Amino acid sequence: MPLFLITCTDHENSLEKRLAVRPKHLERLQALDAQGRLIVAGAMPKQHGNPQAGFDGSTLIVDFDSREELDAWLALEPFWLEGVYAQIDVKPFNKAFPQG
Repeated sequence: MPLFLITCTDHENSLEKRLAVRPKHLERLQALDAQGRLIVAGAMPKQHGNPQAGFDGSTLIVDFDSREELDAWLALEPFWLEGVYAQIDVKPFNKAFPQG
C-alpha cells in the first residue's frame, strides 16, 4: 500500500475558476474514495470560515500502486487542467497514526 502526500498550490486569484471546476474535481475524488484509495483530501483556505478569501491549495493522501499510476491520475486532475493549480508536489508518505 504505497501512500503519497500531494500538496497542490493554487494560482493567485483562482477562486472563481476553482468554484466552477469543483464539481468535476469532487467527482474524481469520490471515485477514488469508492475504490478505497483516498485516505484524506481537503482544501487549504486562506482564512478559516471565509471561503470567499480564496484558497492556498489542496492536500491529499492517496494510495496508488506506483508513482507512475499516480502521475497518470494527476495528469487528468480538473484543477490542474483548468489552471486552478499552479504546482503539484508529490512525496512518499508513511502513515504512523492513527493505527488500525
